[in-house]
Amino acid sequence: MEKICAIIPAYNEEPRISAVMDVVTEVQYLHKIIVVDDGSDDETGKVAERYPVQVIRHDKNLGKGAALETGLRETGDADYYLFLDADLINLREEHLSTLLNPLRENNKVSMSIGLFQGSQMHVHLAQNIFSILNGQRAISYELARKLPDLTWARFGVEILLTRYAQMIGEGIEWVPLYNITHWTKEQKFGFVHGFQYRLQMYHECLKCLATYKRRLSPILESRESK
Repeated sequence: MEKICAIIPAYNEEPRISAVMDVVTEVQYLHKIIVVDDGSDDETGKVAERYPVQVIRHDKNLGKGAALETGLRETGDADYYLFLDADLINLREEHLSTLLNPLRENNKVSMSIGLFQGSQMHVHLAQNIFSILNGQRAISYELARKLPDLTWARFGVEILLTRYAQMIGEGIEWVPLYNITHWTKEQKFGFVHGFQYRLQMYHECLKCLATYKRRLSPILESRESK
């Protein structure tokens, strides 16, 4: 029987995380669900604890990369891992299946990346132009055990995941996720704080894009020498 684990990084998502928990905790084929509360200032962790999931807390905010790294360490071995954001709107079980199916049906595919379709137009457009940034993914066990440390990447972790998979020749498939979206930073935190948060996200993504080759080269060289 397949062992599938979901990892959900969360930071200050108290008002929104229940919408995701309500869905994922009803998915019968999920072996384990881990919520990584990345140093939230609100009650994100306490809300998640109301559900049959494992909640891990970071004492301070370490970034999305560190949250995913913690989640992968805690899940242990699984056939597939699902990465899901904690602020999704209209998440359905079918979206999880859409992410998993490319890996189940083709052993040359090690990662799927979701593309939002048919919901908020500005989010939909951004997801298609910058699809490398989408956080809804499934990865195989084989890819997971090859991954480098994700901690340093922070918001750039999706760039790191995609670029690393490409560099080592792993198959990637982009799949449409219909009628699903997420809260924008401005909707969550107000225009001023949301825009500041968005600038931080862009800064971390650009930093990852500018440095990932230098950081990954020693890892790839070590792999090739074995």
